Amino acid sequence: MIIRRATYDEAKSLRAFDEFLGDRRVDNWRGELFVCADGAEVVGYVAYSSNLFYNRPFVALLCVRESHRRRGIGRRLVRRVLDAYEGLDVWVSTEAWSTPAVALFEGMGFRRMGAIAGLNRDDTEEVFFVFRGTAGDGTAVAEGEATPG
Repeated sequence: MIIRRATYDEAKSLRAFDEFLGDRRVDNWRGELFVCADGAEVVGYVAYSSNLFYNRPFVALLCVRESHRRRGIGRRLVRRVLDAYEGLDVWVSTEAWSTPAVALFEGMGFRRMGAIAGLNRDDTEEVFFVFRGTAGDGTAVAEGEATPG
């Protein structure tokens, strides 16, 4: 499996398993869409933003084809975004009830920063996490390593 920037046709084809509203071609036009390809088949994607979340890098959407879940694809996609923003704090959010997503982010070293109720259609809380890109002294933090403070 390989993680790379999406092509236009791949971005368009994500509708086959995309669980989110919107059109991933928009993320692709901005250059903010990575896909995971297993041979010729795209099995997952991560859409991210450089500056739409208070001018901070933000993982906006993460989706893996149901038949390919629990194989580390989501982790690899998020890791690709972290690598793109090496040394910077990267933010992400998910619904509080999404146990797999919460476990993924916490397992990768993201730190829970807070939650907002009422953002989702079902009024569940949206939980926000941050991956601290540096240890405070300019040195990179390894995956899963605790950050100071």
